[in-house]
Amino acid sequence: MWLPILLGILLGIGGYSATRGEVSFGDSALYVQCLAYAVTMCVLFSLLYVLQEWIVANGGVQRVQPAIAEEAKDLSSSRMPRLHAIARFEHDFHVSSLLRDALRMFVCWSPYIILMYPGILYWDTGDQLAQFFGMPVFGQESGQIWDHHPFLDTYFYGSVIWLGHAISGRYEVGLFMLSMLHAFLACLAVSSMLTYFRKRQLARKPLAVVTAVFCFFPVFPIMFSSIVKDTTNVIVFLIWLTMYLCLIDSRLARIAKPGFLMGFMMMTVLLALTKKVGLYVAVAAILLLVVGKYRKRFKAVCVIVAIGCFAFVSVFLPKVVFPRLNIIPGERQAAIVVPIQMVARVAHINPSDVTEKEKQTLNEYLPMSWDEMGRNYVPFTADPVTGYAMKTGGSATDFAKTWLSVGLKHPRAYIQAFISVESGWLAFNGAPANNVGPQSPYPEIALQYQPLTSNALNDGTFGQFMPNREPSKGQAAVKSLIRALQDIPVVNVFMYIAVWTSIMPVYLVYALIRRHASRDDVLRFVPYWVSTAFLFLCAVTIQLQNDHSSPTRYAFQALVLGVLSLAMLSETSSGKRRID
Repeated sequence: MWLPILLGILLGIGGYSATRGEVSFGDSALYVQCLAYAVTMCVLFSLLYVLQEWIVANGGVQRVQPAIAEEAKDLSSSRMPRLHAIARFEHDFHVSSLLRDALRMFVCWSPYIILMYPGILYWDTGDQLAQFFGMPVFGQESGQIWDHHPFLDTYFYGSVIWLGHAISGRYEVGLFMLSMLHAFLACLAVSSMLTYFRKRQLARKPLAVVTAVFCFFPVFPIMFSSIVKDTTNVIVFLIWLTMYLCLIDSRLARIAKPGFLMGFMMMTVLLALTKKVGLYVAVAAILLLVVGKYRKRFKAVCVIVAIGCFAFVSVFLPKVVFPRLNIIPGERQAAIVVPIQMVARVAHINPSDVTEKEKQTLNEYLPMSWDEMGRNYVPFTADPVTGYAMKTGGSATDFAKTWLSVGLKHPRAYIQAFISVESGWLAFNGAPANNVGPQSPYPEIALQYQPLTSNALNDGTFGQFMPNREPSKGQAAVKSLIRALQDIPVVNVFMYIAVWTSIMPVYLVYALIRRHASRDDVLRFVPYWVSTAFLFLCAVTIQLQNDHSSPTRYAFQALVLGVLSLAMLSETSSGKRRID
């Protein structure tokens, strides 16, 4: 029971910090809160595990996989209504079947896409589009594309909107085309994962439940039709994950097949080019395959694939391709926002307790000076102390040494900074405003998924092409539905971000340990765990007032993979099944 107890303690600490911006270890309320969460998690995990095993024992896995031809024969000979036959998902890997399943899901999503016309653009996406259409953004010159936001996303979004504008003369039409295309690609990616579960012999009832969740849970169509790098990356990730799971099922033998090898490498590169962190998640998951009991030559190929894709994205593209396409590499500081936040807290609470040499090293390397970080520090977000500034001077090695030396003098400040900025992943309630130092009584809001239902554009960039407007009646209706889901008892549990970013990943570990899962089964969940772990490197985890960096888009992948992982957990205990 050590896992739910540990999780309960973390939830107690996270919840305490999410409203206060610090953890007072001398406050008895903290320990009462930790105890309450620990007991709750122990009971919850036990009940969930019993329920999960009951589902498996009562038909969670179908023992005999029927042939597709026999299913088609039964379907044609039955007297079910024609509408039922049309709506019935096929879950087959044939291209035509996947397209039909994707279309069925798209039909379920289409009301949301229509109601949210012309579509949803996030603040960052609008700036990307402004660069595509030649505006000087992020301090870049006209015609330059900054890879802080992946250049491939910028070209993809801009090309489709450009086409819609060329056809109709309106950017809104281009955005609507992009939203529909984006949503359909998501339907195709989700359908591929559901088909994979069918091939793994997940029984129809559990599979039908998971399919229905993706078809009718509003967060999925709203987010997948919204245009931002995080949702685009999830689409690619699902296709990559399907191939990754098939690779494990074949005991890595598929990696020796040229067709699969090329496709897997292509999806790994696309995963990296749609969101920076995608590269690290993919490389880590592939490299961890070496711990499996597989043939050494297959593991060697996997290592080569990981290193090759990393070198292609990190070295070849910036050195060879970027200069020719007028693409400016992203700033190096973007990868260390949490360490910067730690330093900034020291600058805020102990501005004089640093040597001149340390201050100079930090000033040369970081986007903001020591004094600026101290003034701008906010416990719940790192953006005020990082921003979009770029610096080419300074030494990463010297920064690392200085960061360590400052931390040794102020370990408490570093711990407090980390807990505060990441508390949104570990809390159910948090501070609702840009509070530098929240005061008692501490204001709280529910930390739930808050998908955008109307555009949030920078008026100075793409807002000039497509100005922000008041939410339409359709957009207001979708927003009201989200608010209802957030308020309905029991249902609103699934809207809490912490359920999917902390409780579900730990529960999966708990269930696999109790089940004595095989090494292969454990490796199947590695991409989910790794991608969730990378959330703790985010610059913000709590929605702040007048802030456009919503944590919803960062945590969306955890929701998608959490639902799929529950389905995967229902079929892992059925024994070893190989998919050829």
